[in-house]
Amino acid sequence: MITVFMLGGLGNQLFQYAAAKTLSELRNGDSIVIDTDWYKSAVGRRYGLNKFDFSDIHIATEKEKRGFRNRVVKRILFLYDSFFEKRKSNFELFHICVKSILNKIGIYISVVNAYGEQNAPITDNMLKQKNIYLYGFFQDRQYAYNLKNVFLKFPSRGYELWKQNNAEGAHVCVHIRLGDYVDNDYFGICTKRYYNRALKYLADKVQNPIFHIFSDDIEMVKKDFTFAYPVIYEEEKNVNECLMKMSLCKYFIISNSTFSWWAQCFSKNKDKMVVAPASWYGDRNRIFDLYDKNWRLIEP
Repeated sequence: MITVFMLGGLGNQLFQYAAAKTLSELRNGDSIVIDTDWYKSAVGRRYGLNKFDFSDIHIATEKEKRGFRNRVVKRILFLYDSFFEKRKSNFELFHICVKSILNKIGIYISVVNAYGEQNAPITDNMLKQKNIYLYGFFQDRQYAYNLKNVFLKFPSRGYELWKQNNAEGAHVCVHIRLGDYVDNDYFGICTKRYYNRALKYLADKVQNPIFHIFSDDIEMVKKDFTFAYPVIYEEEKNVNECLMKMSLCKYFIISNSTFSWWAQCFSKNKDKMVVAPASWYGDRNRIFDLYDKNWRLIEP
């Protein structure tokens, strides 16, 4: 059994599920259990995978959550977060030892903390464990490309109309991530200069492009951004339908957000073009592992 302690927004949830699905297939169809307790106290985040047609997910029941092993693992993860979240590098060797011990009992953590990006690579030991517990983000090539055919479980009439009306034409998804990225030094917002250069790049490459602006704060975009080309502001507030609308486009100007990363990933257009920020993080020395060699990178 593979248990995922889900956390974060929809983009992060998809990475976590992709990790579990990859391991499930390598472990001969091992069952996937999702623990959603994190969302009971989360502000501005909801569990969203239930809106997709993922038939292999089982949501943990309250009885299963109260099981002895599950409670012990949660307590270990709580202690891990409490100790290592902001500890400095002089604890790095201890951190490595702790993760090694946790791996031996089936607990795999993929987080970003004071020691940088901490991934959980697939190992023989991981595949042989009776039970696996996943915690973190798992933004790793080993896992990320396992989700191919993704569909909404109950698409709305509005989504179906949008899909029908935008079936033809050079539609460009422009994703502007604001929200919790405002005043966030770790990520930072892609600049207006980035978007203007990206729009010009695609306008020069694509005949009659139709630019669709998607954002988690579309009103702020209308107020603060000025575009040199005609744009369509998309008012979709349902994050699942918004993501799938974005994925229907043929061309993409993405932000440094896993949400827009999945949009271009889900695109079935073979000739898609993707423009992305050359630096994913505020610290330009930190590497984002999921760039594609065919992307056009522009300074953010």
